[in-house]
Amino acid sequence: MTHKLNTLLDEGLVLDAASGAAPVAVRVLAACQAELNDDAAGRLSAAETAFGALLECGPVAPVSIDLYTRTVAELGGFETAAAGEAVTQSSVFPRALERILSDGEPIVWDRRFGGMEEYVIHSLCEPGVHVRLLKLPVGWRAPEHAHGGDELTLVMSGAFRDEVGRYGPGEVCHAASGHMHRPVVDGEEACLCLVVEFGQLKPTNPILALADRVLGRLF
Repeated sequence: MTHKLNTLLDEGLVLDAASGAAPVAVRVLAACQAELNDDAAGRLSAAETAFGALLECGPVAPVSIDLYTRTVAELGGFETAAAGEAVTQSSVFPRALERILSDGEPIVWDRRFGGMEEYVIHSLCEPGVHVRLLKLPVGWRAPEHAHGGDELTLVMSGAFRDEVGRYGPGEVCHAASGHMHRPVVDGEEACLCLVVEFGQLKPTNPILALADRVLGRLF
């Protein structure tokens, strides 16, 4: 299976994120892309406005103070920036992600294949959804692999490319289930990504596939 170069989050996922139907990780990724990409911010804002209008048309129901407080606190965790609003220079990460990370332990990067570094965001993981940050060094090349489920990769800094095209800051690579590719860091800057996976990676090289099964995840 192949995929087209579309660097914005798929429309269906944007609608799910705006309505709250998407997994938390996808909602956070959508909010992060909205901070980094004006087009993404416009699409997410339009979807949120549409769902807000639908809610206003519905019947009014009483809400307890406790429910209201918890709902406002949760929604505050995924506040999006206005279109064109810059990310603060003091942070490496978009605010939507920074808020999630600030609630947990300090980031400790794990070394993986070819110098890649990984940090699993356990607070965003759930059954069937694996979420991690990746730091890919200059010149890094992933082994060719297939995907057991969809994979969403948001570039926050630097860039990488595959056989379909190039992905820079604020752009998403959506590798569909069954898609086979080999990302390569592009340019003279390390690439920092937020990755949401709905299935395991499957190396096509039989030796790497065996090592991946025996030793645990290589990349």
